[in-house]
Amino acid sequence: MAIHLKDIIDLDYLLSLDETRDSVEEKNKILTRDREIFNQLNPPGLDKGLDKGSDNKGLDDIALLFSWLEYRKLIFSHEADENTGAMLPGRIFSSLYRWIVYLLMVLGFLSGISMAYSFLAYHGARPVNVTIFFAVFVLAHVLLFILTFFILVGRFFMEKTENRGYHNSIIHTLLSAFFFRGLPGVVKKIGGTMGGKAVELIEYTASLIRMKTREYEAVFFWPFFILSSFFAVSFSIGALGATLFQVAVSDLAFGWQSTLVSASDKIFDGLTVICFPWSWLVPEYLAHPSVDQIEGSKILLKEGISTLATKDLVSWWPFLCFGIFFYAVLPRFILIIISFAARKQAVGRFDFEKPRFKKLLVRMQSQVMDIRFDEARVSRSDRQNFLPDPSTDPSTDPSTDVLADVLPEKGSGHEKDLVKPKLVKGSSALVLAPESVYGKKDLEVVKGFISRKLFFNVGSVISVCLDYGEDESRLVCPANDSKDQIIVLQEVWQPPIRGLLYYFVQLKTRSFPDRPLWILLTQTPGEGNMAVDREDINFKIWKKAIHQLANSDIMLERVYK
Repeated sequence: MAIHLKDIIDLDYLLSLDETRDSVEEKNKILTRDREIFNQLNPPGLDKGLDKGSDNKGLDDIALLFSWLEYRKLIFSHEADENTGAMLPGRIFSSLYRWIVYLLMVLGFLSGISMAYSFLAYHGARPVNVTIFFAVFVLAHVLLFILTFFILVGRFFMEKTENRGYHNSIIHTLLSAFFFRGLPGVVKKIGGTMGGKAVELIEYTASLIRMKTREYEAVFFWPFFILSSFFAVSFSIGALGATLFQVAVSDLAFGWQSTLVSASDKIFDGLTVICFPWSWLVPEYLAHPSVDQIEGSKILLKEGISTLATKDLVSWWPFLCFGIFFYAVLPRFILIIISFAARKQAVGRFDFEKPRFKKLLVRMQSQVMDIRFDEARVSRSDRQNFLPDPSTDPSTDPSTDVLADVLPEKGSGHEKDLVKPKLVKGSSALVLAPESVYGKKDLEVVKGFISRKLFFNVGSVISVCLDYGEDESRLVCPANDSKDQIIVLQEVWQPPIRGLLYYFVQLKTRSFPDRPLWILLTQTPGEGNMAVDREDINFKIWKKAIHQLANSDIMLERVYK
């Protein structure tokens, strides 16, 4: 299954839309819709793509996530008003990225042409300085390539050691700033309904990167790195093209001068080393100037060039053109190819074990409601009807009837993109409850909510005092347990002070680094109703505080009816 960056952006965006629908009615609609989608993922023959003897649950989960995404895209396009032209952010990102690639290639090409023309301006009195031309159009690119190579190697080893101490390059930072800050402003000034929607979705993608840096940095690094590589290779191609054109239509003269080096044989030895990549492909007289030609193109200020032979003055252009191609153009092409492979690998290694993805998987496969099909109706219909008939299944929410209009028809070819993974059980959870706050009866209410709404099986409950220094010893054994989810109970009225936030971060990073941490807000136990209203000002303060932690593995949830 090929995974693309635009699909990951769309998946995150559609999940974020569901998270904003916070009322009980909306949550029930989402739950019903996701269960129905899961029940549609069983067209004949789709199980062939899976290894039936495989225990690789991760692959099955990814297949289910992207099958869900295909359905949600259809639903999104159906629900969107045709007049607004709403598009998913992944498509907008992909389209804008492609146009920026074209723009940077054109700018790079024109920059290379203009700079080469300025260096090759020859009016018959002073020839083109070979040393300066080589330094600007060849040596500078070689040094930049070597620096880039060492940065990428360092990045590779840091990723292997899970050390995130590196930072993006200046060029990478400038490109991403233009894409996510400058470009939305340009689109906004252009105006139009589509422009406004595009700005909104670009800004969403920008916030996606800023707030989930640890999670998305790897997959967004390579696209912007490729942008800078396209600009560099286009610049070099423009410089090479301008040089060849000037040689073809103009009478150019190339020469060298130096106060430090006067022996032509030493320069010849250096040229022999430099031209090694192409010396075995072309005759020697094209690979580099001879000793006599080097001596004949040496410029002495007191004598000028009137005494120099034309054949010596023009002998440098093949060497310079080969230098640009083999040291500036070709290495960048190789780097672009490697970058495409690295981008594909980074996207393929994206962590789909994150809590919001797991929550969706469990929600889809929950057994709370069993949706059945009307087999007689299916057999009589010319079109395969994937959804239950609302008249025969009263549990079906009418608000999800939109699925019936957007699901792929039998034989349409869209079914091949959907995969039916194996059914998996819900995650188990460890609950950390502040001692002397939640009694037995309160914990039973909370455990019932976790089971019904979050679809986690509560394995055990541990009393904590919300001080990591005291709780650390209590969490040694639970940290080695097999529980998938960690849930901390917290009263909503208590403000999220720095001490509490520090406690949650310590729990996540030190005791449970490989498991998601949920903060479950409740009303004060013993007051009857533990449900927290979504408009509760305290809940909104908690949402803002947890959001500012910028850790996608620390999530906030509230008890609701």
